[in-house]
Amino acid sequence: MTLLSIRDLAKAFGGHQAVRGISFSVAPGEVVALIGPNGAGKTTCFNMLNGQIRPDRGQIVLDGTDVAGRAPERMWRLGVGRGFQVAATFASMTVRDNIRTALLSRHRAVWRFFRPASDLFTAEADAMLDRVGLRHLAGRSCGTLAYGDLKRLELALAISNAPRLLLADEPTAGMTLADRRTAMDLLVAVARQEGCAVVFTEHDTDTVFRVADRILVMDKGELIAEGNAAAIRANRRVRTAYLGDDGATDGI
Repeated sequence: MTLLSIRDLAKAFGGHQAVRGISFSVAPGEVVALIGPNGAGKTTCFNMLNGQIRPDRGQIVLDGTDVAGRAPERMWRLGVGRGFQVAATFASMTVRDNIRTALLSRHRAVWRFFRPASDLFTAEADAMLDRVGLRHLAGRSCGTLAYGDLKRLELALAISNAPRLLLADEPTAGMTLADRRTAMDLLVAVARQEGCAVVFTEHDTDTVFRVADRILVMDKGELIAEGNAAAIRANRRVRTAYLGDDGATDGI
């Protein structure tokens, strides 16, 4: 069964072809890594999948429906969660209220006039914070958090919508090694337990090889390789893209 199918997806900015007609698919519950050197086109690809930018051509088929070009809020309603390279939270709000805001949107409860928003979904918000290890910071302003904690909060925000597809752009950036492992194990748990398809980018190849069911490699806007960790390690074109040669395998 396929949840997400990308067909001939392309995007150019002026004379620069950022993504060059890539195609791939993702199944429910599958954890897929999208990797490549800086400038390979990974974030542009994510921005098209999420609706941040409109593709020049190609299809983004989610559960049988072409959603290419739909706005991010429409994608959120369709069950697509997104985490960014730079953590995106409401800095002036508390950690709990960030999660509560996402839950208000999920449950379409923004316009409940006769009950303060601060009274809604507290237990559900706290349960989500427990899940990512942030319950002890629930009352803290996001503007005071360490960056690793902000990334964990962003992950909680992304999964608070019970997404069918989760796009995580460098979800462990700025985290300690222990926190990185915890965050990625949570992503895998979301995929396995809830049938959510996960697509993530990550520069730490040890993390990629540990958790990804399948690895997609981009270079210069093209998809140059696809397979499991062993196949990617052995791929000469991948080694060339990362290292500028096809000899050593350090770093991949």
